[in-house]
Amino acid sequence: MKDERLVFLSTSSHGDGVRQQIERVLEQRSNTFNAVLRQAPTIDDAIALLNNGVGDLVAMSPENWNLYQSDNLAIVGLLSRREPTWVLVSDDKPEYLIKHARIVCQHPLIQRQMLRLRQDLNLLQKADVDVRLDVDSREEIERLEELRLDGEIDGYVVKRSQYNLLSGKARRHTLGLQKGSPERSHFVPPPLNGFTLIVGRVGFPKQRVEHILDPSAEFAYRIESALLESIPSDLVELTGIHVEQRGIGTILREAKRNNDDWTMSAMIDTEKKVRKSGTRVEMRIETLSVDGKVSACAEQVGPIEKHRIAMVNLLQEWGSVLTTLTSEHQATNRKIRNMPDEFHEERPAMMRIHSDESE
Repeated sequence: MKDERLVFLSTSSHGDGVRQQIERVLEQRSNTFNAVLRQAPTIDDAIALLNNGVGDLVAMSPENWNLYQSDNLAIVGLLSRREPTWVLVSDDKPEYLIKHARIVCQHPLIQRQMLRLRQDLNLLQKADVDVRLDVDSREEIERLEELRLDGEIDGYVVKRSQYNLLSGKARRHTLGLQKGSPERSHFVPPPLNGFTLIVGRVGFPKQRVEHILDPSAEFAYRIESALLESIPSDLVELTGIHVEQRGIGTILREAKRNNDDWTMSAMIDTEKKVRKSGTRVEMRIETLSVDGKVSACAEQVGPIEKHRIAMVNLLQEWGSVLTTLTSEHQATNRKIRNMPDEFHEERPAMMRIHSDESE
């Protein structure tokens, strides 16, 4: 007997990629999956329809889940993760932009990462160029593109999913992680980017939709959420977090390409055999100073079954580095051999996190 049709609910596109992804997944599975997608005016309406039994599942972003989660709702699973990195829309790569290029960048973390790359950039808020913050994502990005084409700005930084709303395709440049390439500026993305959650009423049978869900995306989401909850609230918008599962082969090829001897020796024994096979989980966290010149970062790579230990170690390492960099260096009478005299003098903290802190 054919399964009863499942009703998925979603809202119109808000630049988070959720609507486009669930629509594409259900269309691809239409021959083997008895499901239909219905659009609700707002996420409030979608949740109300779900609670009233009119719909079975709601596709939503992590931001929506944080606002609307309740005791009678649960995350059934996640779709495959979309690329979490953001993009710069401009004619040239960020390294080759003209001096003092005018770039609209709203996110505080990415503003600092852009300054790390280019201290001369003139970073603007949307309000600085009269882009309204109360319009929908499509109208907003079309306006930004119009300003760029008119020469009023040299580029703008947005989520990849918002870029996909452009009616015409402008040149984009991925602000990537650049793993293992210290000569390239890296952009650890804001946490929880690229996830599409499938939410249902408590008790919904997960097996009915298991074939469209991605366990690795759910695993990454759980860890990123836990890490995010563990950092101070005033650092949330200033901290990048990224978690992913990676195969041994991928890690080794990357290490070889970047002459990363430490990684190679950690994973290959003296007989040139992999010490332990299986997928690894990679976790990265980074917080930057106001000017982007100083970064408190930490990274952990290890077996999936030891991810909890890796999480604890990651947070401890990051917290220790952050404390050291943001603490003033007290003067000391004890002389350390071979160290210059200025080492023993009082010095301000190396890292200033908030703009209202003293220089």
